[in-house]
Amino acid sequence: MSAWFVVLAVGLGSYLFRAGIVLIADRVAMPASLHEATELVAPVAFAALAASGVAQACLGVAVTDALPPLVAAAAAASAVARTGRSWVAVIVGLPVLWLVNTVVWLGVRYGQ
Repeated sequence: MSAWFVVLAVGLGSYLFRAGIVLIADRVAMPASLHEATELVAPVAFAALAASGVAQACLGVAVTDALPPLVAAAAAASAVARTGRSWVAVIVGLPVLWLVNTVVWLGVRYGQ
């Protein structure tokens, strides 16, 4: 059995498992309390991924390397808190990350 076959089989199995849950969820009536709780699953999952990414980027590095993701995360969180819309985090956070990365890179490169 080749490695590609295993990768494709696992990918197909994962896809079918997820699609099955979505198809079943559309046909099964959920209690109101469970439905309210599941509305927050996606934002919480994305927040956990972002937090782990920022933590990973900041562990064991110099302050100049940790500064861009921390500033971008703070800007994104502030934007979401002000607007109440989660997609604003991407619209604000990524340009801030790029800008701070550029400023830090220029400062390191030109010794300022």
